[in-house]
Amino acid sequence: MLQLLHGSVPRPHAKNHMIFEQGDEASAFYIVLEGWVKVFRPSLSGDEAVFGVFTVGETFGEAAMFIGGRYPAAAQVVEDSRLIAVNSKVFREQLNKNPDLAFQMLGAMSRHMHSLMNQVEQLQTRSSAQRLAQFLVSLAPVEEGAAVVILPYDKSLIAHRLGMKPESLSRAFARLRGQGVSTDGNRVLVDDMVHLREYGDEGPMRERMADH
Repeated sequence: MLQLLHGSVPRPHAKNHMIFEQGDEASAFYIVLEGWVKVFRPSLSGDEAVFGVFTVGETFGEAAMFIGGRYPAAAQVVEDSRLIAVNSKVFREQLNKNPDLAFQMLGAMSRHMHSLMNQVEQLQTRSSAQRLAQFLVSLAPVEEGAAVVILPYDKSLIAHRLGMKPESLSRAFARLRGQGVSTDGNRVLVDDMVHLREYGDEGPMRERMADH
């Protein structure tokens, strides 16, 4: 790992800074030390598909080094961040020398793929309110009892991350009031984490018609 980071230094990036655009040469992948970064593709309609939102200890951009050398999506800072860029050429050289590193990279890419598969499953089998419930559970500092969840980035990005429009997110928050959830700015108050987790994990998709 020290060889990979040779010549790399943590760099601050302000909110809204573009790390790379779709189609740019994949010259590096990135390690998040602080903050949040989204990876997305814009659409012709001006909307965007969000493939992931990455935070401390997570990496992004590594798959591009193995699929033609260009980034298949864009990356943008959504909250002030510090990142380390790992040079693609140095990384590939180390992969050739170090089989253990190659297995670690395969593991990281497998986790990214698993995360995408979970997102697809949620879109197909859960209502918007259930997806929001699962998102809040993933951010909660405790697993039982009451909790205060701090939303890490703006609600429009949360909506895109969960595969819904901002107005659908507002309706989802309204539905969760019946499950003991209330909001105060970027703070979400949850009365019972176990109940919210069970609600989000229920098999049959709730309120399907309300999402359309």
